[in-house]
Amino acid sequence: MNKILFILIAGIFICEVSAQDVLFPLSRDMNTRIESFINADTTGFHSSVKPYLLPEMRKAVPVDSIFSPIVKDRKFTRTWVGRKLFKEHLLFVDEDDIVLSVDPVFNLQYGKEQQSSPSYFVNTRGLLVQGNVKDKFYFYTGFHENQARYVPYIDSTVHTTLVVPGQGIVKFNPEQVFDFSQSIGGIGYILNKHFDFLFAQDKNFIGDGYRSLLLSDNSYSYPFLRINMTFWKFRYTVLYTVYRDLQSAPDPNVGYLKKYNTVHNLDLNIGKKNKLTVSIFETVMWAPSASRGYELAYLNPVLFIRPVENSLGSPDNVLLGSNVRWKINQQNTLYGQVMLDELLLDEVRAGEGWWGNKQGFQLGYKSSNLFKVKNLNFQTEYNWVRPYTYQHRTSSQSYNQYNQALAHPLGANFSESVTFVNYRYKNLFAELKVQIATMGRDTADLNLGNDIFKSYETRNSDYGHYMFDGLKSDLNTVDLRVNYLVNPKYNFVIEAGVIMRNFENVQQNDRSSFFYFGMRTSLENYYFDF
Repeated sequence: MNKILFILIAGIFICEVSAQDVLFPLSRDMNTRIESFINADTTGFHSSVKPYLLPEMRKAVPVDSIFSPIVKDRKFTRTWVGRKLFKEHLLFVDEDDIVLSVDPVFNLQYGKEQQSSPSYFVNTRGLLVQGNVKDKFYFYTGFHENQARYVPYIDSTVHTTLVVPGQGIVKFNPEQVFDFSQSIGGIGYILNKHFDFLFAQDKNFIGDGYRSLLLSDNSYSYPFLRINMTFWKFRYTVLYTVYRDLQSAPDPNVGYLKKYNTVHNLDLNIGKKNKLTVSIFETVMWAPSASRGYELAYLNPVLFIRPVENSLGSPDNVLLGSNVRWKINQQNTLYGQVMLDELLLDEVRAGEGWWGNKQGFQLGYKSSNLFKVKNLNFQTEYNWVRPYTYQHRTSSQSYNQYNQALAHPLGANFSESVTFVNYRYKNLFAELKVQIATMGRDTADLNLGNDIFKSYETRNSDYGHYMFDGLKSDLNTVDLRVNYLVNPKYNFVIEAGVIMRNFENVQQNDRSSFFYFGMRTSLENYYFDF
């Protein structure tokens, strides 16, 4: 409670010198409200790198009208409490070119699983402060504390990884209640229409789908510097990030081992109405050592890291990829990704299951206003990743952060389809999600390519590695949820739903039905569908 009071006092003090929101949150709930406008856009809005900048997004999306409150004018809604509950930020200041907002962050959720006796809950409390000065300089800072008791399969994962998916390291207590926290923050500057900069502790996402095989927001937040350069039909993004390797023993003086990452992503809109967008993606992961500090050569912002990496004779982990989006028309969009960790065409043609052929691909389809019904949307997506993808010699070089995957939460050696149908009417929203996945789990002490934290040097052979090797497992989930939007200013919703999950292989058959309800500020994505 003292921490929350400190943040509130600090936020009010900052209003004298600083500023409101410029970044659009990484929230699927909020993204469903703008998706149809982005799909119909012909101005060349670059949609693959998230979070978006609101000043740029306003060119393609009528943000202010979409997120304006829908509430009847009654005596209570005109009171201070009614306005703050339904229509306004908790604190809002707009003076002398400075805009500031302060909002609560909370998730109060209660649930029950049919197959077990204890109840499950999430109790999150915090604050989010956002501001900008003349739509040029902006900042945000947020913090929330959490206590939670999760259903058995999530509980087991937390005990194994010591972190809550997408969030922080946990403290355990005898009642099996996890205590953890999350903090984000950043400062940004929009230089002009060509350049913008963001230095933050937060997350990023590259892609147009629900998942990303290149870089997703699945992991815990991390420090990064993001530079965007936009010119004509091009958008070039450079990311310099610092991750933590929780697989290593922490140094009492400096904590967990740091690992560094540089990302380049070049987006190109093609065609008169920008119907086709193709991007080139590359990233390199490396860790310092006693004889090696930060690799200054990777500060080079120019595309094509591979020649630089080869010139250093380094053992670093380089991934290449591409993101593609094709707007069939204003309602229908195809999208996809290709990710190459390693690839030798001769070995692919040989068909002998060489371990080093590490690739993944994604194919998806979106439709807005389905059957000409306004706000009825459909999305389906297929993801496929070969064994040993994202692994490297050590966990400090593999593609992970804070004991969590930086791409897909299922790791590698899997295929997955995930489908959404959702509908919004005024403040009411309903969504059905269906996930069908097959994966090859590692067995005993064998490394069969599913666990991305293992070293690929522990494989048992060079050949004979095919999809779903190991303990072949099937995962099927159905998630139906309904929510009511109370206040769009900080996306406060009241929600209820049911999740039916079935995980099956020759060793286990876990079936569960989880019912939940609660209220929350839906400003972040957390992935528990694994």
